[in-house]
Amino acid sequence: MATDITARKLASPTPEISKDMQPQDLLEHRQGIVSEVRVVVFAGYVPTESPEIVTAYLAWWADELQDWTREQVVWGLRKFKRDTPGKRPEPGHILAILKQQRGAMEVERSKVNPASADEPRKPMTPEQIERMADAGNRAVAAMRERAQ
Repeated sequence: MATDITARKLASPTPEISKDMQPQDLLEHRQGIVSEVRVVVFAGYVPTESPEIVTAYLAWWADELQDWTREQVVWGLRKFKRDTPGKRPEPGHILAILKQQRGAMEVERSKVNPASADEPRKPMTPEQIERMADAGNRAVAAMRERAQ
């Protein structure tokens, strides 16, 4: 079983969607994330920090979350607010939620279907047995020829 897991290519911890984006598309994607973050983080109060600090803070959010789709970010923000009402999220909170969900989905996707693993094999037909025996005999004969 361990060899099955190690032989498979493991999924990236993030979807890495920003990797293939053109600069303009990446900028629009980051702006969309910042728009969603602004709604959740600054809802109900006006930031007292300077505009430069707020811009840098939102850029940090975009840096951390740009590898996720906008829908995934919104889902993570809403989950955080449902699970911890009254608390302001930080990028690490949302990343942890998204990575945990992605990990759980990858584990489910990589599981072997238990029903198919337990199904008994169909018995081989006499023709299949004969073909396998012939193939084995030919392989043994070829190895003997090479050895001589």
